[in-house]
Amino acid sequence: MNIDIRWTKLFAVCGDAPFVSLLRRKRHNEKLVHKDDLRKWEDDGGTLAPPPEATGILVTTGSA
Repeated sequence: MNIDIRWTKLFAVCGDAPFVSLLRRKRHNEKLVHKDDLRKWEDDGGTLAPPPEATGILVTTGSA
């Protein structure tokens, strides 16, 4: 492998490092926001929607 190719690859990798770190930081911040929202939801009661009532009628999709 030519030394010029090695230098080019090295600079390409070093140039991508700030971009990758920005993506990781963005993903980390999104996770923190999600955790905060989850905590607020749990503090408000955090209940799921009630299960649907069983009517005894089986509903299917498609042709009969």
